[in-house]
Amino acid sequence: MNGLAAAVRIVADTAVFRIRKREGGNLVTSLTLAAALGLPWLDLVVRLAFGLLLNLFVYVLNDCFDVRLDLEAPGRDHARTRFLAEHRAAGWGAVAALAVLLGVAGAVHSLGLLVAFVSTAVVLVAYSAVLKWLPVVDVLAMGAWGVTMALVGFPVTSAPGWWLAGLLGWLCMVTEVVQVVRDEPSDRAAGLRTTAVVFGPAAAAWVGRGLIVLSAAYAALFLHRWLGLVLLLGAAVPLDPERAPRSWDLLRAVFGLTWLGLLFAFWRSGALDGWLRVGG
Repeated sequence: MNGLAAAVRIVADTAVFRIRKREGGNLVTSLTLAAALGLPWLDLVVRLAFGLLLNLFVYVLNDCFDVRLDLEAPGRDHARTRFLAEHRAAGWGAVAALAVLLGVAGAVHSLGLLVAFVSTAVVLVAYSAVLKWLPVVDVLAMGAWGVTMALVGFPVTSAPGWWLAGLLGWLCMVTEVVQVVRDEPSDRAAGLRTTAVVFGPAAAAWVGRGLIVLSAAYAALFLHRWLGLVLLLGAAVPLDPERAPRSWDLLRAVFGLTWLGLLFAFWRSGALDGWLRVGG
């Protein structure tokens, strides 16, 4: 198989695999944010296409970094990973091609999309190469990633966009805790030092609950005093390796419904100042 065909297959396999895992939820948050801000429909289409490419870039880059670990981890798609391992040059070529497309598209469209790509690339490379093996820092890095990915959904001059992106950063830290708790057995076997491995799944679960409380406090103080408190329901979700996949879905339901409620409150108010001061 030639390099181009292998690169196309790697990108396609990655897309299918991530869809099956129900990942890429940032596309929904970005588009609903853009819609709530009243961006033109053509801009929404462009941001959707950019977000799709950015997600492919993120996941293919992550897979290229983690190919050895994924081959050794139980319960992974080893056939897909073996193909990537056998065609690693094509995988990195796909990453480079996606980076060029994103860089050009961002530069043509706006400073915001260019910043979204560059900042996401910097955070992800640092995370995949170093930060994911550092306890606590792994969680903080995913908070930064949540903010950079959210930039797809709003102009950098939008104050409401930044406030809402801040909440997404908090929520991404919570979901990162769920992921490291879920992967704790395989990460421990591989010798990784994630937050869940170093402190144990039970302690990491309490970190996750604490982050949920802080997320709710942020939302209640700066976005909407009542809707933000709904996030506290997430603190009741069990967080342990055996139930982590189910917990992932429950938390996304709580977070997603709260997010939509906040966007509706902002859209109804039509102005950031009153929305922030009176909390809806």
